[in-house]
Amino acid sequence: MNRAMGSKCFKCPTFRAGKCSGNPAIMPAKRRLATEAAPLTRKDKQEGDISSVFTSFSGRKAEPLPERFRDLKHRLTVGFEEQIQRSWDNLVEVLEVRTEEVATKRESIIPQIKFSDIQNGAVPSAIVDAVRRTGVAVIRGVMPKNVTETLLSDVRQYLSAHTFKGFPSNTDEKVVYESYWSPSQVKARSHPNMLTTQSWMNQLYTADANQRIDLTVPLSYCDRVQIRPSGDKQFALSPHVDGGGIERWEDKVYNHVYRKIFQGKWQEYDPWDLSGRLDANMNMYNGPGGCSVFRTFQGWLGLSRHGPNQGTLVVHPILQPSTAYWMLRPFFKPTQKGSLNGWKFSLDDDDGNVFLHGANPGTAQEHNPDYHPHLLLSETMIPYPTVEPGDTVFWSADSIHGTESENTGNVDACVFYIPSVPLTPNNAQYIAQQRDSFLKGVPPPDFPGGAGESEFTDRAKSEDVIGESGRLAMGLSPLKIDGQSERQGGLAREVNKILGY
Repeated sequence: MNRAMGSKCFKCPTFRAGKCSGNPAIMPAKRRLATEAAPLTRKDKQEGDISSVFTSFSGRKAEPLPERFRDLKHRLTVGFEEQIQRSWDNLVEVLEVRTEEVATKRESIIPQIKFSDIQNGAVPSAIVDAVRRTGVAVIRGVMPKNVTETLLSDVRQYLSAHTFKGFPSNTDEKVVYESYWSPSQVKARSHPNMLTTQSWMNQLYTADANQRIDLTVPLSYCDRVQIRPSGDKQFALSPHVDGGGIERWEDKVYNHVYRKIFQGKWQEYDPWDLSGRLDANMNMYNGPGGCSVFRTFQGWLGLSRHGPNQGTLVVHPILQPSTAYWMLRPFFKPTQKGSLNGWKFSLDDDDGNVFLHGANPGTAQEHNPDYHPHLLLSETMIPYPTVEPGDTVFWSADSIHGTESENTGNVDACVFYIPSVPLTPNNAQYIAQQRDSFLKGVPPPDFPGGAGESEFTDRAKSEDVIGESGRLAMGLSPLKIDGQSERQGGLAREVNKILGY
């Protein structure tokens, strides 16, 4: 018998129905009712830049974690130790095959989709399967090239007309600007093609009938501008995963997402199942770069032609087994130094300060070859293929990603960060606050604080938001209720109330 189970487990209808592991550390969390949802309150953050998201990039030192995390490791795995060991041995074999495949195929393994196929409902099923397998995608021709080039020209003028904080902080020429409200950014986020693409990406996930989500309705999460000049070596982001760090293990709702992995059944873990994700606390420590919304995909809109060796994004396109690996990594140790074989399950903590191997409070989950040798990151962090202005790039909520160490090209690598965010009550609470930030011209709630663009008379106004769908995505218009199903109508009424309509 699983030692975590008590006699009451066998009387519980949830357990008897096969929907509970019996492990209290990863039992389904009590669903939050609409009446229980506490409105988010903005906590103004210190001024800063994108480097604050990362422990290594910001120069901070990883500190030893409190003793309670030792107990957490035990609770997450108690009763499943043997199953986890067998699953790990199988996982390592699978990763050996998958990493060789990625190292051989390189960027050709990244699925590419025509926006016209999304518009026409004609995306081949094989491509959809490839996106789900890799966790990444390039969408070609989302916005017309001439429109995108105009947006870039206009945002360059906007950035040059003002003094912006950004990274690197010690030079006038930035790579990532703390700009959120340029007219170009607002127009790009609300462009109908962008919203159509986001809706399609959202629907790669599955939600059960009880989850309060509409995957067809995208929301706008307002993020920064990147203009990485030729020759830049400073904006070299190490491999990492967004959406929290320690939270994936610590938050009971969040770790329920990965329950199959902790039960020694990693093959049954479904990265596209939304169970647990919508109510997970991904920012328990109010980190300077913590994200308060659930994003199905991180993403950006390409503003300039750039690709491999030109300072572009790099990704690890092995989604399901890689996630299982780095979630289990804190529980395994090599029996022989430097060997990839013979690793054993262990709860001992005698290998240094980084208890969860790259997960630190308030920063993103980082990965490196020392902590995660089976991922062969030096060979499998793959640059995206060359993008043209108007192409978009997406990577899933658990995809390992980073940036190339240098832009060796002769042009700037320019993008607007625009992730894919579905409609949920929690996400709507953030959008309500973000809308207020937009109208005031200050940074959005998740980002470093300060006056931002509030004194810029040429910043975006409501009239720069394109179309009714764009206004809805920004919380500037209410959701329609007429003609909706009972479930969708109920969600729409709840969200409209959150937004003040």
